[in-house]
Amino acid sequence: RILRRMEIDVITSQIGSDGLRDCFRDPIPEIFEAANLLSYASRAHLHGDSARADALIRAADMPILGDWLDSIWLNPSKNRVGPQVLDLPPVLEKSDRHLPRDASPEIKRALVSRDGHHCRLCGLPLIRAEIRKLLNLFYPEATRWTGSKASEQHRGLQVLWLQYDHVVVHSRGGETSLENIVVTCAACNYGRDRFMMSEVGLRDPRIHPRAPYWNGWRDWDGLETLLPEGDRFFLERQA
Repeated sequence: RILRRMEIDVITSQIGSDGLRDCFRDPIPEIFEAANLLSYASRAHLHGDSARADALIRAADMPILGDWLDSIWLNPSKNRVGPQVLDLPPVLEKSDRHLPRDASPEIKRALVSRDGHHCRLCGLPLIRAEIRKLLNLFYPEATRWTGSKASEQHRGLQVLWLQYDHVVVHSRGGETSLENIVVTCAACNYGRDRFMMSEVGLRDPRIHPRAPYWNGWRDWDGLETLLPEGDRFFLERQA
């Protein structure tokens, strides 16, 4: 094996006294193994060892990661829990929804500066799409991303795909603002889909952010060093 299996402190999702949980499913150790493999691949690329980088990227494309992710994001309606939640904001006509729908580059940079490269709901390490696309340019076969189907995409990069998620759903009046958007992973974002946090039994990540807790979290930078210095998004470390 290119990377021997390490002991990894895995985050667990528990239902609290409020009846809510942090995320849909506990992460599996292979997620963190894939993050380490991709981190080593980034270093190999920066040192000019493209053959090693290619091999490491391929090793992070684990089918087990796809099985874990597909169970969450392919059918989000099944993630609803309990009886119908009352007092939800109404679904607005498209003409009445906040514009723009997508966060601007400035808001995205500010979000990563605030939240870092870990999901606020489950604490998984994350990589921005811009970096995935750069890897795909350098290593198109290893970093496979050939279509929109889940099976046509690199499974490690899918799981670590950084998202910008509206806490109050956009269709229910949620604004595209720093106050209403958090950094999440693909599983938590697409697994929630159009539902409010309460409808899927999740805590509000603005109030209860999930702190990362795995062996490499302090050094994880989302592979930002692959980008030119001015294009990098970094967590603003507190003194």
